[in-house]
Amino acid sequence: MIKQPFAITTITLSLLAGSAAVNADDLTKSQQKITQTDQFGKKSQVKIDGLDDQSQALFIEYRQVLAETEQLALYNRQMTAIVESQDQELISIAKQISEIERTERGILPLMSRMLDSLETFVELDTPFLKQERATRIAMLNDLLLQADVTVSEKFRRVLEAYQIEVDYGRNIEAYRAKQDNISYDFLRVGRLALYRLSNDGQQAWLWHPNKEWIALDSGYMRDLRKALKVAQQTAAPELLTIPLPTQASLNTKGGK
Repeated sequence: MIKQPFAITTITLSLLAGSAAVNADDLTKSQQKITQTDQFGKKSQVKIDGLDDQSQALFIEYRQVLAETEQLALYNRQMTAIVESQDQELISIAKQISEIERTERGILPLMSRMLDSLETFVELDTPFLKQERATRIAMLNDLLLQADVTVSEKFRRVLEAYQIEVDYGRNIEAYRAKQDNISYDFLRVGRLALYRLSNDGQQAWLWHPNKEWIALDSGYMRDLRKALKVAQQTAAPELLTIPLPTQASLNTKGGK
């Protein structure tokens, strides 16, 4: 009977020891769970951070795509306006080409008639520089047939030929040429008179509207030689007396 308290004490200590062991195991398990939960939380946070970074990247990409879309829409509107303007320009150009074609159909025959008239005029005119003037007209007739020359250039050249013929009536000119295989000095005074002088300066003739050369009196030779030098720009201009191709010039001395 004396040993009973010890046994109770032993049982109590054993129970306490067993309870402590149980509590230690629970604590360890709780700590493990807390650690696992903490690790899981860290992993989850990492995933959340990754998802957040991905969301930010997608948002930035979305804004870039949106900006590019707006730029493309603006570009398309601008290009649409440009294309519409070009379409209008093409319509205008086509209209101008059509008008030019109609103009060409009218102006080419006109230029041909102008050259025919000029050729007739040269044949009926005082016979100075006949070869040069005839060659000019022949070249212009060939020019009208050249496809690589613009109509405007052809018309300019025809008008230029007309201007040259007009200028002949405003100036004087001296040149040397052959007639019937004989060399002469020619003096042209506008379109009023054309003179022919022998190279030695001893004889002179005047072209008459009756299509003939009239021999001039030797009394005119001095002034004619001076006039020739003035036309050649080797002498200063001065007042000279020379005959004109009037009816009076058929006389021996000719008219003054």
